[in-house]
Amino acid sequence: MSHKFALLSVASDTLSRDMLASQFRAREALQEFLATRSSLRNSQASLLSGCDAALSKMISEAFSRENEAIYDCFEMIARSICSSLSRGEAPSRADLSELIQLVVCQLSDANNAILAAAQFIADTAQTDTEKLALIDQLTGLPNRRALEDELARRETTGLPEGTAAIMHVDLDLFKKINDTIGHAAGDAALKHATDAMASTLRNDDFLARIGGDEFVLVLYGPSTEEYLALRADQIIENISTAFLFNGKRHRIGASIGIAVKAKADGTSLAKCVINADLALYHAKNAGRGTSRFFTPFLRIQQDQKADLQSQISLGIDTHQFEPFFQPQVEGRTGKLVGLEALARWHHPTRGLLAPFHFLQAAQEAALLEKLDEYLMARTFASMRRWVDDGLNIPQVSINLTGSRLLEENLVDSMLSAIDKSNLSPSMIGIEILESAMIDNESKQIMDSIAGLAEAGFKLELDDFGTGHASISNLKNFKVDRIKIDRSFVKDIHLYPELCKITGAMIGLAHALRVDALAEGVETPEERLVLNALGCDHFQGYGVSRPIPNSEIPRWLRRTQEKKALPPIRK
Repeated sequence: MSHKFALLSVASDTLSRDMLASQFRAREALQEFLATRSSLRNSQASLLSGCDAALSKMISEAFSRENEAIYDCFEMIARSICSSLSRGEAPSRADLSELIQLVVCQLSDANNAILAAAQFIADTAQTDTEKLALIDQLTGLPNRRALEDELARRETTGLPEGTAAIMHVDLDLFKKINDTIGHAAGDAALKHATDAMASTLRNDDFLARIGGDEFVLVLYGPSTEEYLALRADQIIENISTAFLFNGKRHRIGASIGIAVKAKADGTSLAKCVINADLALYHAKNAGRGTSRFFTPFLRIQQDQKADLQSQISLGIDTHQFEPFFQPQVEGRTGKLVGLEALARWHHPTRGLLAPFHFLQAAQEAALLEKLDEYLMARTFASMRRWVDDGLNIPQVSINLTGSRLLEENLVDSMLSAIDKSNLSPSMIGIEILESAMIDNESKQIMDSIAGLAEAGFKLELDDFGTGHASISNLKNFKVDRIKIDRSFVKDIHLYPELCKITGAMIGLAHALRVDALAEGVETPEERLVLNALGCDHFQGYGVSRPIPNSEIPRWLRRTQEKKALPPIRK
């Protein structure tokens, strides 16, 4: 505060003695300056400085609007000082001494006096800017840069008793608040979380917001795992309490990753933050609303995953991935009605891998879009060749994850991909997981699904029965087919209750005038029961294993010569 006032007080010793008496006049001059947003007039400079007209002229020129950077800084300082004077605060002689000395030393050269005053302003403004750069403007907490400075300083000066703990806090349901209610509600949630965490702090704790809905809490001194777990539980409980926004109560949650730096541990504090982030990932996977401690085993898992992700990226670039196709048939006749494109990875050392081995790792490494586009391009190119060879191609279905549905340009991207192969959208089925379909509070997902349907793609609800989709979901999104999850198909002939549940789902599909396809059909007994229940289509190893891309033409010719696959016999 002291130097800020000094910037307005290029003064003599007399000014220091008389400043208290001139507070009202100084405030009045500042208020006039702020109201008119003009250059600092000589009279104002004289009133503020107590100097003669010549020096006041130099000061006013230094703070001219023509010197934009200096003027903006001056205006900010003027507002701050005006507020201070209103509270009855006044500068001390020591506060003014540095600038007074600077100006007095330069009185012999007017230009140098102005230059020196301007430099002092610039230096002080830089100091203020640096301070602001360390503060998160929304919550008032230290930001990521401040956290990095704090940890570096502690590494240099040493930790109390040589120990510390890092808590990485991430808010649950924050994105939902932001997407469905708006960013103002998101800001309110962040402030609520800040207050909730601040209420748990001890004197030496350091809390920072490092971006988005993520916070880091540093606890210095020895702590047991039991104590840290209790602290984490308290933070989660506090954050989970309802907060008000626009007169309505809303709730968010929190997940926490914890990493401990022991006295004899050579791990740096910065590394502990990374470890806490890894523990946070496992807390999220555990169902959210909980905390997890970092262990060396988590690092081994992370390194293995990073290596796998690197191999996936290389595999895409070197064409190791290939679409396989699994037939879908009409239940009663065995007639081929479609193919589902399934990703397979020809791994150089592990052999042929199904999506279970790589899909999640690809998604977490932001490689899923790249992999999907590669496989779609190969699928559509293959379909074009089959058509050109005179083969009758039924619908080919591809899978889209919820993350792909969040892409704003998804529909345009899909249309562009099929245009390159001169295919019709009606030839392509888009399989969407039920769990993604029911997340209809995301406007982008709703827009993507509606856009795909409007463009002419066939929509299929995958893994039906596992995600609790409502009838309104099915009606609003106008799906063309539901795929009953294999968990309702396996050994259906052995469990009467399972027959009733599966029959009800088939009845629901027919009531909505859409087809029902049973996944994971493997045995003749399962096929017979599903036929009796009126299931329209079958897919599974009992029909056919997934077929390599290169073998599909021969398989299609053989099938079409026979007109259909072998029918079901009772």
